[in-house]
Amino acid sequence: MRSARRRYTGSSESIPDNSSTQERKIQHIQIIVDEKTQYRKKTTMLELVEVQPNGGAIAPREVDIESELLGKPVLAPMFISGMTGGHPATLEINKNIAMAAARFSIPMGIGSQRSMMENGDLLYTYAMKKFAKELILIGNIGASKLLIYQDERIQEMIDSIEADILAVHTNPGQESIQPEGDLDFRGVLKRIIEVANGIRQPVIVKEVGNGISKEVAARLDGKVYAIDTQGAGGTTWIGVETYRNKSKYGDAFWDWGIPTALSVLEAKSAFSGPVWASGGIRTPLDIVKAIAIGAERCGIAQPVISSERKGGSEGVYRFLSETSEGVRKEMARLGFSSLKELAKAKVTFKDPLKSALIDRNIKL
Repeated sequence: MRSARRRYTGSSESIPDNSSTQERKIQHIQIIVDEKTQYRKKTTMLELVEVQPNGGAIAPREVDIESELLGKPVLAPMFISGMTGGHPATLEINKNIAMAAARFSIPMGIGSQRSMMENGDLLYTYAMKKFAKELILIGNIGASKLLIYQDERIQEMIDSIEADILAVHTNPGQESIQPEGDLDFRGVLKRIIEVANGIRQPVIVKEVGNGISKEVAARLDGKVYAIDTQGAGGTTWIGVETYRNKSKYGDAFWDWGIPTALSVLEAKSAFSGPVWASGGIRTPLDIVKAIAIGAERCGIAQPVISSERKGGSEGVYRFLSETSEGVRKEMARLGFSSLKELAKAKVTFKDPLKSALIDRNIKL
């Protein structure tokens, strides 16, 4: 295996100064842990989803919550959403999370690899398979960065950390609040499709906390492997950037976005591939409800980073274990013995989610 501190060389394309990019990485973690960066008024709307029981409770030990991803076993319907990397101080965080994720056999995403694209010396903060060989690792790049880098360089970026999947994140809301933000997304959809066809790994398109609509999902249908909703209701990256640069403009858009439950249902109505639910997923019941309305698996971020900061790798592992056991208990209470059964559950919706689905012409 290549050394985790191998320098990423990339191509001869012009490389911008990365000092602000690198510092932003550690600032984001500090803000998420220390500040109140959750949506203020908007919720995930998962509380408006009711899963109908399946005919009697069963024992949690009888519930099967395992699945597969790219032919590899996944022991719970969860993944760790990409959060960080690109600053020396993030190595320990990613390492602790990676070791727990591999031990628990669930996928792990890393934060945007922009820093290592700008400075190859930072590759080691993303290369987590050195510490967890069996880890299912999800790489990460901003959609606007696809306009800068050719397919060959994207491929090298993924291969250099041995990632199994590439997540392309769309974040116009966050970028609009960042003083350094990239605001020109023209041509991004075309490049996403080109990259999905041009690299070896599957491509997932994700948001960063503002949700994906059915219109966007329809344009991606058949073009990428999966959609990760990253809906509204949890951490708002508009809020994170508002704290970071004290933007009053950002405060006005703090609660902008499509709630996670609505985003899952919108994406499912227009996208035939896997839909992953993330954005404000906090409890086992959230996971059960998300799967019942069509999500294949659920991403968790803020609770994981908080668990890591408090208890290192063991803290993350305890959180994953407790959440996984909670999913089994919730499914057992409702009478579902497998994720396939749960995916066929009868569900009802309360207002305002029900009204939103009707307004958006989404089949209930």
